[in-house]
Amino acid sequence: MLRPVTVEDLETLAELDGAYAGEHGAPAVVSAGSVAFYARAGHAFVAQRADAVVGGALAHADWDGRRPTVRLVRLMGAPGARAALLEAVVKSAYDAGVVDLVAEVPAADEALAALLADAWRERPVRRFERILGSRAAGETA
Repeated sequence: MLRPVTVEDLETLAELDGAYAGEHGAPAVVSAGSVAFYARAGHAFVAQRADAVVGGALAHADWDGRRPTVRLVRLMGAPGARAALLEAVVKSAYDAGVVDLVAEVPAADEALAALLADAWRERPVRRFERILGSRAAGETA
């Protein structure tokens, strides 16, 4: 079963995200603030089996002045859950009238298979980051 993310999912999403971040060397993205944001975004979902959350898709809409885009920030969980979560994100974007979707995933992420199987295409871009202030010195503010 799929359902929208709620703030009550914080603990489980943090566990899934921590495992994902550790496996892929990616920064963790789940916090109390981010879950509250995604709960309001309308494009974030969890996959649930019985009473347990087994996957999550964290996505949100943004707008650059030209057209809206739904940005998939994290797709985590078992392969079957990822495919269903990806479908939910695509449907929520379409229902909102958004036809541009982007996802950023580490090169070694198995979620790439779900994206490619669902007609997403890879763009040859490189992402660079620069962290300023106290976080650059290793502090987590």
